[in-house]
Amino acid sequence: MDEFRWASFLLAAVLIELTPGPNMGYLALVSARRGWGAGLLTVLGVTLGLGAHMLAAAAGLSQLAVAQPVLYQGLRWGGVLYLLWLAWDGWRGRGASAEIEDLSAGDWRDVRRGFLTNLLNPKALIFYVAVLPSFAPPQAQNPLQAFLLLGVMHLSVSVVIHTAIVALGARAYGWATRADRAPQVQAAFALGLVAVAGWVAWSTRGG
Repeated sequence: MDEFRWASFLLAAVLIELTPGPNMGYLALVSARRGWGAGLLTVLGVTLGLGAHMLAAAAGLSQLAVAQPVLYQGLRWGGVLYLLWLAWDGWRGRGASAEIEDLSAGDWRDVRRGFLTNLLNPKALIFYVAVLPSFAPPQAQNPLQAFLLLGVMHLSVSVVIHTAIVALGARAYGWATRADRAPQVQAAFALGLVAVAGWVAWSTRGG
C-alpha cells in the first residue's frame, strides 16, 4: 500500500472514531460511573465487536446485510433496543448505591455489553462495507490481506481513542461514586444511554 493511501486511511479512521456515536457515549458513561476497570473491559468488548464486523465484511456477510433492508433495519433497531435495555437496567438499580462500588473493577459483563453494543452498531457495519474498501489498493495481489491490514489499522486507532475516552470519563469517577450522589448518577447514566439510543436511531435512519 502506498504511503499516501496509508496516511489517508489513518486520518479517516481517526476522524471517524472522533465523531460522536454510540461507542464514544457509552464508554464515557461507563467509565464515569464505574471507573477505569469497567471502562477498559468495555473497550475490549467494543474492539471484539469491531473485529467481528471486520471478519464478517471480509467474508461478504456484511454486504448481504446492507443489501437487504430488513436485515439492516433489524440490526439498527436491535442496537437501539439493546441500549434502551441497558438504560432500563441502570435505572432499576438507582437505589442500590453499593452496586457501583461492588462492580467498580469491572467483570466479564462489561466485555459482553461492549461487544453487543458494537456488534449491533450499524455505523460499524457501514464503515467496513463502504468506507474501508475504498482505501484498499485497486491492484492488490491479495485483496483479502489488504482488507484485513486496513481493518487491523482501524482497530488499533479505535483502541487508542477509546482508551483516551475512558481516561477522561474515569476522572469523574471519584465524584460520581460518592454514596450521596449514587442514585442521581445512576439516573443520569440511564438517561445518557437513552440519549445515545436516540442518536443511533436518528443518525442511521437513512441506511
